[in-house]
Formats: sequence, C-alpha cells, structure tokens
Amino acid sequence: MSDSLSKITSMIESAKELTIEAAVSASSRLTDTPSKSRPQEISKLLNSRTDREVLNGMKCVMAIISKGEDGLPYFADVVKNITSTNAKVKQLVIVYLTKYADVEPDTALLSINSIQKSLNDKNPINRANAVRSLAGIRISSIVPILALSMKRTSTDPSGLVRAATAISIGKVYDLAGKSKKQMLEFLTKLMADSEALVVGEAIKSYCRIRHELHENKKWDIIHGHFRRICGLLSQFDEWAQCYVIDLFTEYARLFLPKPIGEVIDPDLELFLESMKPLVQSTSEAVILSIAKSVYLVGPSQLFQDFQLDLVLTRIATTFSDQETSVFALEIVRFISKQDAIFEPYYRNFYVLPTDSTDVAICKLQILSLLATPDNFKYIFEELKYYSIYSSDKPVGKESIKALGNCSQLSLEWSQKILKWCLAKIKKTRGETSNEILTVIRYLIQQKSETNNSSDIQEVLQTTFNLAGILDDESIELESDARASIIWVIGEYTALAGNSFAPDVSRKLLVNFADEEDEVRYQILVLASKIYAYELIKLKNEGGDQFTEYAQDKLNNSVAYKMFQHTLHLSKYDTSYDTRDRARMFSVLLSSIDRAQLASLFLQVPKPVPFTKTDIIDNKKSETINEFFNIIDWADPETLPPKSIRKEVAVEVNKLGRMAFTSSSSIDRTKSPSPVSEHAFSSQQFQNKQTQAPKPKQTYQLQSLDEFFGSEEYSSSSEEEEEESSSEEEEEASDNEENGEVQNAGNDNTDDDAEEEEYESSSDASSSKSLIR
Repeated sequence: MSDSLSKITSMIESAKELTIEAAVSASSRLTDTPSKSRPQEISKLLNSRTDREVLNGMKCVMAIISKGEDGLPYFADVVKNITSTNAKVKQLVIVYLTKYADVEPDTALLSINSIQKSLNDKNPINRANAVRSLAGIRISSIVPILALSMKRTSTDPSGLVRAATAISIGKVYDLAGKSKKQMLEFLTKLMADSEALVVGEAIKSYCRIRHELHENKKWDIIHGHFRRICGLLSQFDEWAQCYVIDLFTEYARLFLPKPIGEVIDPDLELFLESMKPLVQSTSEAVILSIAKSVYLVGPSQLFQDFQLDLVLTRIATTFSDQETSVFALEIVRFISKQDAIFEPYYRNFYVLPTDSTDVAICKLQILSLLATPDNFKYIFEELKYYSIYSSDKPVGKESIKALGNCSQLSLEWSQKILKWCLAKIKKTRGETSNEILTVIRYLIQQKSETNNSSDIQEVLQTTFNLAGILDDESIELESDARASIIWVIGEYTALAGNSFAPDVSRKLLVNFADEEDEVRYQILVLASKIYAYELIKLKNEGGDQFTEYAQDKLNNSVAYKMFQHTLHLSKYDTSYDTRDRARMFSVLLSSIDRAQLASLFLQVPKPVPFTKTDIIDNKKSETINEFFNIIDWADPETLPPKSIRKEVAVEVNKLGRMAFTSSSSIDRTKSPSPVSEHAFSSQQFQNKQTQAPKPKQTYQLQSLDEFFGSEEYSSSSEEEEEESSSEEEEEASDNEENGEVQNAGNDNTDDDAEEEEYESSSDASSSKSLIR
C-alpha cells in the first residue's frame, strides 16, 4: 500500500513540474511571437479567471517592458487585476502602475480604492506596500488622499509602515503643492521616531527634498537630531549611512568650528567617532563616503588613525568591480596630489597584466604622484617596462607621460630620463615614439627656461642629437616624429646661433615634395626661423644705418636663398594651410623694418606640451572634483550657539505602546523596545484590570467621486479632526497613568480588543473623510 502511495505522489510531483515548465515555456514563446497577434493573446491571459494565467500574462507584460518595448496597450487589462487576491499578481500590477500611471491618470484612479483598502490589512508588510504604491502613482489629484493616508500611517504601530511613509514623502513632495507643509510636519515627526529604520528612511527623504526648502529653514530639522543620529549611525542600512555621512559633512562645514591642531569641537568629534566603527563595513560605498568626510572635516592625522589609507588601497587594488576600483583609485589620486598619505603603499599600484586600461592608467598616474627621490629607482624600472613592452598602447603612452612628470624630482633623474628617451627614440615606432619626443620637448623646454649654463649646454646637445637622428636613414621615423624633431631644431636655432639648423634645412629641401603635409609645414617654419635670426643679427650689427652693402650681403646669404626656395615650393603645396602660411612669412620677412615683429612672432615662448593636470582624463576629473566639492568652513564669528543642537524628545508610538506593552515595564527615559504586532505574551497582561471590549464600529466604503464631492472635506472638518485626535491622545495618556490596559478573557476577545483599539484610535481623526 505504501509503495502505491509513493508512486502516486511521485506521479503528481512530475505532473506538477511538467505543468510549470510548460507554463514557463509558453510565456517565453509568447514574448517572442509577432507583434500583431501578441496583444490578443496577452489580453486573453490577463482577463482569465485563474490566477496562474493572469500571473503568466503579467510576466509577459513585464518581459516586454524589460526589452524596451511599450507596455501601455495593456493598461486597462492590467489595472483591473489590482483586486486580485494573488499577492504576486497584485505586486506586478503595482509595479506596472508606477511606470504608466502618469500616462493614463484617469484609468489609474480606478485602482486607488483597492490599494487604499490594503492600509487596513493586519499584515504590516501589506500596509507598507500600500503606502509605497500610492506614493509611486504620481498623480497630483490623489495627493489629498495620500496626505490623509500618511497622517494615519505615520503613527502606525509597525516601524516598517512608518519607514515606508517616510520614504514615500520624498517621492511625492514635489507634487504636494499646498500639502507640502503637512508633508514636512510628517517628516519632522518621523525624524524623531524611536526606531532607527524609520529615522534612516526619513533622512533619505530629507536629502531628496532639502534643495526645495527655504535656505534659512533647510537645516532646522537637523539641528535637534544631530547628536542622536550620530549615535544611531551604525544601526542604519548602508545607503542611509552614506546619506547621513555626506549630509553631516556639509553640516559640519556650516555649523561647527574648524579643527585647529588637536583641538576639536565635541560635536564634530562625536560625528567623527561615530564613523570609526564603519571603516570595517562590508559596503565600499560607506567606506568611500567616510574617506571623503574624514579628509574634508577631520584633522590631517585622523585619516591614517582610522587606517583609511590601507582600506582605500585595498579597495582600489583588489576590488573585483571595475567601476568601484576606478573610483577608489581616483580618490587616491586626488588625495595624493596634496598629501603623501599613500606613499608607503606605492608598490600596491604597480600595473598587473589583468588590469583593465582604465585601472592601469589610474595606477600610473598615482605612481607619478607618489614618486620620490628615494623610491623612484624602483618606479623608474616599472615605467620603462610598461612603456616598451605593454601590449596596450594607451598604457604605454601613459607610462611615458608618467616618466615626464617624474623628471622634476631631481636633476639627476631628469638627465637619466632624457638619456633613456634619446636611446629609445631610435627603436620605437608610432605613438610611442611621438610620446617620447613629447617628453624630450618637455624636458628641454624646462631646462631652457633656466639661466644655468649647464642646462643650456644640455639643451643644445640634445637638439644636436635629434638632428643626427633625423639625418640617419637607418632609423625609420614616422611623419609625426619627424615633424616634432624639426620643430625642436627650429625652436632652439637662435639659442645655438644657427650653427647646424641651416644644414638640416638644406637636406630636408631635397625631398620636400615627398614629405607629408605636417613635415612640409615644419620645414617652412624652420626656414623662416633661420632667416629671421640672420635678419635680426644684421640689423643689430648695423644699427639704424642699414647700408646697401648689408642688404646685398643678406640677399647673397645661404639663409635668404633657402628661405626664398622654400617659399617657392610652398606656393604650390597641396595643403591650404602651408600655402597660406608661406604668403604670411613672405610679407612678414620682406623688409628689415619688420624684423622685430617677425622675431616676436616666430620666437615667442611656447607652452610646455603637457603638465601634471593635463594627463588626467577630463570626465573622470570632473566626477571626482564634484565628489569632493564642498562649501568652505563658516566664519567662527557667525557660528550659531551649541544649544541649537539640544536633543529633541523621541517620538514613541503611543498606539503601539498601549496595545502591546505593559505600563509598569516601560522606562520613560528610553525608547521602547520593539514588540511583535502578532505575538502576545501572557506576562504582558498579568495583574492588569480587565475591561470588556466595546462593540466594533462599522464604516461604509466611499467611492472617489463621493470623497471629492463631500462637503465635509473642508478646513473646518480638519480642525474638528485635530481636536478629536488630541482628545483621544489625552484619554490614552490618562488611561496609561492609571495603569489601565485592555484585556479579554479568551483568545478570540483578545483579537477583537486589539483591532478595536487600533481602529478607534487611528480612525477617530478621519472617520468621515478617509476611504477605508
């Protein structure tokens, strides 16, 4: 008998699995069917009487939306399923409504009554979902209903519902209109809640709406909660912690004095100490926020005391997520520009073969910032290897740029880097050779600006070596590299007294027609600089009396003849830019009177090709600068008194306390511990007076038209509701002082008494206006 039962059971399970697989397969095929027949099939599923088919239809609609297609044609069929008893179907309908409610507001209003009924559900999760759903349907006409619902849910005995109310305020605040003041009052009350979950959600909503608040009153909500929130920081979820840290960092700059040496304001110290345990958080977002905050408002030594340098280095170099790793590297780079905090960890930033291009470039930039005369001998070997043997061209280019930045460490290392670049220019090709020439140009420009004779001699020697490389036919240089070398020779020909530049120009003119556009242009510029130097030299020798003999001597010079020949070749050049520049030079150098102007035009000091800030990617730089962007410290004379941060009273939910806690076991100076909404202990009701339960009040459901058309929904009714609410609270407090707690004789009457207390206290203020 047992064998037959087991066989039957296995057959049923197999049939169940086959049915589920068939349903999944059918739904997947449905999303891939042609668009012409798909709406009819999905509508058929959505209008089915079985929950399984409706659920499959909703999954098909969600799949269509996830593919980027429009799900609006199914709006009417989807909305009618808001009354479904299946929790999964209802949740999918709510997700659909939050996306398309603003497109079809009239149809979406049909679902409001069904969602609002969930506010009376015994399950706090359903009540929380209901208030979140109402806030997600962004229709301005339901704001009054939502305000009344929030008035009730903000005092709900469940912290989960109050937290949902807090986060919903941030969603609808921009649509609230005249109800904004009321919403802000709810948020202020929830900020003082006794549960950390509610306070964390209230902080999130405040950060979302605070830019819409008046500048003078924007921080009034925070002052009285500053110290208490610092104590609750470790109890928040990771995103609430990030919001609080960023918010209080700005608050410290505005309302707390700047630390001077080891003297720190007690409130600032409280905030900094509250972050210390979070350094060991598993959330990298929290750690990055702490690093930013400590760097901006804490003493300089505190960053290392918290071991943030070690933690940031680990995130930047070992984290698996590339975006997080790059952002952490950017933070390290930003800090390393001003402080040497990460200098002991320079070996951690060596480029690995598995590093992506973005990560490798960030590491190279950091290495150039962490280099010192003591550790550069190790970094130099790494950079040389990357520049020559890296298969990733951007990494090789960045390595050479990093070498140029490190050349400023000392004269000894500058000479070694220049010597290495001159040796490698003969063996490299393409972009690598161009970058090496850029570094050479950068180095000799830095040396030429000094008045040191040894530096000038080194510049001339380097220029002469480049001329030899250009003349060596065994070295195959690309056009960009040849143009760069010609520019360097022409730039320093005056410094060399035209000693070897005319010979370089003479050899280049032989193959002028075979050169590339950029090379021909630089040959023209070189010839113009050579002739301009000779023109200025003769004028200085003759002074104001420029004789015909000097003119004949100039016209017969080699520099003049090469200049005229170059102009003649450039006159017929295929490049428009070269032809245009040849006409300008012919006019500019046509007479001795314009010699000074020509010299000023040709020999004007040129900017260096790149600096430390030029190697940073602009987009990444803007992102990290925005991350560290913060207002300056406030003037100490304008700081408000410390009394503004006096802690406000904690809001304890009276309804939950009366229904679920004993008056003798409550410490009135502390927040009450959470009590389950569904479990009751017999010890909680011992030695208490019993009171017979009152008959339950019944209410009639109203439609939306009846709600908005009711004459009782006015300001006078709201005043009466507030008065009745205050009377109920006074009665509740009197009952608490007398030690009266309701209790019934059996389990059924216990449940009735609980529901009666909940409904009588929460519905007394809105029995005529709130749609149940």
